[in-house]
Amino acid sequence: MMSRGTVTTRHLPATANLRLSDPAATPPRVAGPTPNPSISSPSVPSPATLSSSTPDPAIPAPAKAWDDAALRVKIALLVLLAAVGGVLVGIMESRLQHRIWPLLLGIPLIAIPITRLGHRWACGPIERMVRLLLAGDTPQQPLVPRLPVDREDEVGQLARVVHRLGAEAAQGRQEARQLRRTLDDRVEKATHMATRNLKELAMRDPLTNLGNRRFLDEYLPELFESCQDSNADLVCIAIDIDHFKGLNDTLGHGAGDELLRVLGHLIQGLIRHEDFAVRLGGDEFLILMPCCTLTRVRQMADQLHALFRQHTRVVVRNAIKPDLSMGAASRLRDCAATPHELIKRADEYLYEAKRAGKGRMEGA
Repeated sequence: MMSRGTVTTRHLPATANLRLSDPAATPPRVAGPTPNPSISSPSVPSPATLSSSTPDPAIPAPAKAWDDAALRVKIALLVLLAAVGGVLVGIMESRLQHRIWPLLLGIPLIAIPITRLGHRWACGPIERMVRLLLAGDTPQQPLVPRLPVDREDEVGQLARVVHRLGAEAAQGRQEARQLRRTLDDRVEKATHMATRNLKELAMRDPLTNLGNRRFLDEYLPELFESCQDSNADLVCIAIDIDHFKGLNDTLGHGAGDELLRVLGHLIQGLIRHEDFAVRLGGDEFLILMPCCTLTRVRQMADQLHALFRQHTRVVVRNAIKPDLSMGAASRLRDCAATPHELIKRADEYLYEAKRAGKGRMEGA
C-alpha cells in the first residue's frame, strides 16, 4: 500500500491504511447459502440404467419369464399344483387298494417341487431383498446398484421404491454437505471481517479517526525496514498545537476536542494515499511520508498552516489564536538508523520551531 514509485515494500495489513474506513461501516451481511458450482451433485443410477447394466452376481437373473409374474399368481399356481398332485395321489391310492406306499412316495414327489418353486418364486427374492436392506449402504458395496429393479413382480416394485428413496436420501446428504460447506465458508468470512474491523477499531483514535500509538508501534518498524531495503527516504513530521492548553482553559474541553477533530480532517485531506497520520495523544500528531521529497513536505506543511489558521480566525473567539509548530526529520538526511531515532530527530526539530517563536516549520 505504501510503496509507490521506488519503494518495493512488503504489504502491510489492511488496518495499516490510516485513511480508515467509516466507523459506521459494518461487515457485509451474511447472505443465504448459494450453490457451489465446484461441488457436483451425486450421480445416482436410474432404474433404466440399472436394468441395462450387468446384473450383480449376488442377485441371479431370472431364468424363466414366469419369475416376474405377480406374487398372487405364483401362490395360486402353487396351490393349484398341490391340489392336482393331491388328487393324483388319491386316485393312485384308490386304484392300488389303499396301500400306504403310494402316499409315502407321492407326497414327497409333490412337496419337494412345490417347496422349491415357492422358494424360487416367492421366498427367495424376498429373503435376498431383506438381506440387502439389512446389509445397508457401504462404500465398498453401494446398496442402490444391487437392488433388483429390473424385476416386474412385487419384489421389483419394492426395489424401485427403495431405489427412489435411496436416491433422494443420497441427494439430500449431498445437499446438506454442500450447505454446511457454504455456511462454514460464510461464517469464516464474516468472522474474519469482524475480527479485522475490531483490530482496526483498536488501532484508531476515536476523536480524529487517525491511527493511534498502538498502530504506530506495530507498523512503523515494518515501514522503516521497507524503506531501508529500497534505499528510499522516509520523512517524519511531528506536529504540536500552540496555545492549546489556553484554549481548553478559556473555552472548555469541548472546543479543544473540536479543534483536534478539525486538524485530523485537515491532515487526512492533505496527505497522500501512501502516507500515514497518527495522533500520539493530547495535541501531538505524527505524519510519516515514504518516498517524499522535503520540497513536497514543505508544500504540505504550508497548506496545513494556511487552512488551520483560516479555521481558527473564523471559529476560535480568543485573544491568542492556536497555531501549529512542526518538525520534519528525514531518514536519509538525518542518518536515522532506527524508527526511534527518526521520531526523536523530528521532535528535536519541533522543539526548535517552538523556541524560534512557534507557528512555524523546522527541518524542511
